[in-house]
Amino acid sequence: MTTSGTPLAALRAQADTIAAGLKSMERGTAHDPDGKIAIARAKATITFGIVQDDKVIKVTIDWERIRTSDEAGIAEWIVGYMSGESKAVH
Repeated sequence: MTTSGTPLAALRAQADTIAAGLKSMERGTAHDPDGKIAIARAKATITFGIVQDDKVIKVTIDWERIRTSDEAGIAEWIVGYMSGESKAVH
């Protein structure tokens, strides 16, 4: 587990994994045996949680933003929330 005070390298590593998963879901290459990702992709946005020792972050992001951003950009956006730099959840 991490906190907002965890070194940025550790937060980036976790955010990189999340961003890679989001891009994989957007491309349709993620493992989806129950079709739940396909159902989520049919909606305009996806909502997911990031659990840290000191907080739970609820993130809603639209598929268009995922589609038009690279993994590094998405990861930096996520790090902002994990580190406490971003206050609002989009």
